[in-house]
Amino acid sequence: MSEAKQDTAHTEAQQVIELLDFTEDRYASLKMIPWWDQGKIAQAKIMVVGAGALGNEVLKNLALLGIGHIFIVDIDNIEASNLTRSVLFRAEDKRRSKAATAAMRVKELNPDVKVACHHGDITSDIGLGAFRWADVVICCVDNVEARVFINSACWKTGTPWINGGIDQMQGIMEIFVPPDSACYECTLSDIDYEEMNHRRPCGLPLDEIDAGRVPTTPTIASIIGALQVQETLKLVHGHPVNEGSGIFFFGTTNESLKVSYSRSPECTAHIMYSPIIEIENGTNQITFSDLLCEATKTLGHCSIELDFDLISQLSCICGKHKHIIKRRNTISRSELTCPACGEIMAQDMTTTIDMSKVNLANLRLVEAGIAQFDILKLINNNLQFYYELTGDKDNLLNF
Repeated sequence: MSEAKQDTAHTEAQQVIELLDFTEDRYASLKMIPWWDQGKIAQAKIMVVGAGALGNEVLKNLALLGIGHIFIVDIDNIEASNLTRSVLFRAEDKRRSKAATAAMRVKELNPDVKVACHHGDITSDIGLGAFRWADVVICCVDNVEARVFINSACWKTGTPWINGGIDQMQGIMEIFVPPDSACYECTLSDIDYEEMNHRRPCGLPLDEIDAGRVPTTPTIASIIGALQVQETLKLVHGHPVNEGSGIFFFGTTNESLKVSYSRSPECTAHIMYSPIIEIENGTNQITFSDLLCEATKTLGHCSIELDFDLISQLSCICGKHKHIIKRRNTISRSELTCPACGEIMAQDMTTTIDMSKVNLANLRLVEAGIAQFDILKLINNNLQFYYELTGDKDNLLNF
């Protein structure tokens, strides 16, 4: 930059500083940054999945920055062991919901921020509409299965997402931007898929599997969480990011390693949902039959293709049968166990629903485990449309 341009930039910066009210404006110091746009920050919509050690650091930073809307999802409750790594939790919070408690503390940190939360499983309780709503999804979970789901959901809805992982004094931050970058599944090895199978051997439910606990320090959570929010700031401001890449940080040596991932042409996760049609119904208001009738106006005779296995009956070798309507990934081992002989019962499953399946077609979507604010695929030969259950939006994202 020439000396004249430097002088001009310096003068403009001084003029901005003189206009700021450092006594009353909590964002005054941030506004000193030349490219900073607090208006964009205030309008941003961020989903944070996981409110543990890493999620706490991410949420703290988002709150301090004044991010306009934050949606927090976590299935766990607070334990005493969380208190050494989680800046938002207190001793009196034990046994409370992580998501709800984190939301309360974010609001205490910055009343300007609108916060919603959901105590539930990201893989079954949160519909794709929430991912479509978000400008950025920040992932702070501790298992591959949840990351695979988040990756798929973000690709379907075209939402950038930032992955974080920590273990002892090391961690990783990765950024993925649909539709053109490498995705998370492009990075997975056979070992990663083995880990998923270990968590769910032979399709048995997760509640029967000890996935173990990951030992971490609050320091590595601070480092990786800060990197995740820094990338989020770039995306919110429209600045370029190194999509399809990651940074490994090794706390024992203070070394970092940048990696760039190659997009795999064979990866099956690069599916985007389009066109998406918003309907003013929620899962509790509409049946599969209602949705099929609505879709026939556009597609003609069609069917609904679910993105999960829906169990409709359990059968045992002893002859016992049990009718049950449930998502496969939410069923418990006790529900699978035959009450007559104690054996694990076989599962009758489907991923397709049409008018011929009367016992399913007449179910309200909520009764079949469809998540609130979800997006369902309807197909007729080569034609396919996607229907968003927008009627659930305000109930799920209750700001």
